[in-house]
Order: sequence, then structure tokens, then C-alpha cells
Amino acid sequence: MVLKDSAWDWIDENRERIIEFSDAVWEHAELGLVELKSSRLLADELESHGFSVERGVAGMPSAFMGVWGRGKPVIGVMGEFDALPGLSQKAVPYKDPLRDGAPGHGCGHNIHGASGLAGAIALRYALEESELEGTVKFFGTPAEENYDGKVFMAMTGVFDDVEACLSHHPSQVNTASLRSSNAMNSVKFHFHGKTSHAAGSPEQGRSALDAVELMNIGVNYMREHVIEKARIHYVIEEGGGQPNVVPDYARTWYYIRAPERDQVDRIYEWILRIAEGATLMTDTT
Repeated sequence: MVLKDSAWDWIDENRERIIEFSDAVWEHAELGLVELKSSRLLADELESHGFSVERGVAGMPSAFMGVWGRGKPVIGVMGEFDALPGLSQKAVPYKDPLRDGAPGHGCGHNIHGASGLAGAIALRYALEESELEGTVKFFGTPAEENYDGKVFMAMTGVFDDVEACLSHHPSQVNTASLRSSNAMNSVKFHFHGKTSHAAGSPEQGRSALDAVELMNIGVNYMREHVIEKARIHYVIEEGGGQPNVVPDYARTWYYIRAPERDQVDRIYEWILRIAEGATLMTDTT
């Protein structure tokens, strides 16, 4: 308990500064892979507490890793700091954007990064005070919302030497659970057709947008027949220029989630067949 009490004491003593970091990341509100101000803020603070910081980890400019201590155990702590598009918001309980149309924190990642950082630093001082051996690593993990930054960090071996790597998520209560996150595929479908004048010669065209729409309709009919806990989301990123031109290119972006990897794989394979069916119906590719 002495070690834990020491860490809690450091957090209580630095409470206002931790909140300042959370508020600053809230105001920066940067999208995934371009969280340059937010990541610099957190990485600089780690360095000021004696951590050795590597920036640009796994080829991502806003990913970083801070290391303090020596020997085992090697304990990792993760922190996120990316925002979501279009959710800019002042710290008030009604809609009032900081900047109209700008990104904002709709998932609490400003708190995630600041509180994870605080936990790693508090552990560093608790180990030092207790004269215990151990290594603390803080992982600044970008792009959780859109490009799965942690996956690329794992692929390059960033987490290989940790005995445990701890993460958390802001919520309405403080609790620990054994609940797992969903497995997920993020995939973009590109459809190619043939452009033509939609009024003068529509028979000459092949609409890539029609393929996107038919695919989405097929997926929506599929929903009845997948497990209840599956989650399938999509947006149409590109659908043509103007109504009187048959669009020769269209693109839709899907997130496919389920509790287990094999469940995602089965749904994903089904969606691939639906996409192929959409090309057959529209004579596109």
C-alpha cells in the first residue's frame, strides 16, 4: 500500500497541473495522426520528469514513447489524445463550439492522455521513493479514433518488452473491469465506373455511386442476420461532382466491429461478397 499511497499523493499534489494538461489537449482538438501540439505537450512534460522520450515512433509523427527506470518489471501505460471531426466544443453542457466545424473531443481523449501521463509519472516517483527496481514506459498512442495507431506501434515491436501495459478510458465512474474491447476492421471500398452526361447519354455511363448505394443497402439488409453485438458503420467519402454527370468514382468507408476476431472475419467476408454483388449489378469494378 505504501507504493500506491505514494503515487496517489503525487497525483493529489499535482491535481491542478494534470487538469491544465487535459484542458489544453481539449482546446488543441487535433485529428488522428496530426495531434502534433497535443503529443508535444505530453512528451515535453515526460522529459521534464526525467523520462527519456523517443518521438515519431512507428513512423507516426505524433506517436511517442517515454522511458524511466531500469530493470524489471517493465510496466507500460498508454495515453490517447486524438479528437473527432466536427465536434468542437467549449467546456459547457450545451452546444457552443470553440470554432465552427472544427474537431473536438467527443470521447474524452483529452482526459485519457493527461490521466495516463499522470499515472506514469506518479509511478516513477513512487518507485524512486521506495528505492524499487523497475521500468516505467509511457506510450503516446495517436489516431485511436480513425487509423488504429496502436496497431502500427505493436507491429513495429514497441510493446514487446513490457510485462503489462495498462490502459483505461474516461467514464462516469471510477472502476476496474475485465471487459474487453471489440475487434474491428476499418476498410475503404473504391468503386470505378464510366462517366457520361446524365441527361444526354446516360446509357454510356456506369455509376460508381450506384454501386456504393447498392452495397450499403445490401449491408443494411444483412444486419438482421448478424450477432446482436456486431456494429457496422459507414460513410460515403466520395460520390461524384454534380448530378448531371454520371460519377465514375465513388468511395465508402466502413468500420466493422464485434466482440471476437473470428466474428468480425465472418461479417467482413460477407460484406466483401456484397460489394462484389454491387459491382455485378452496376457493371462497375
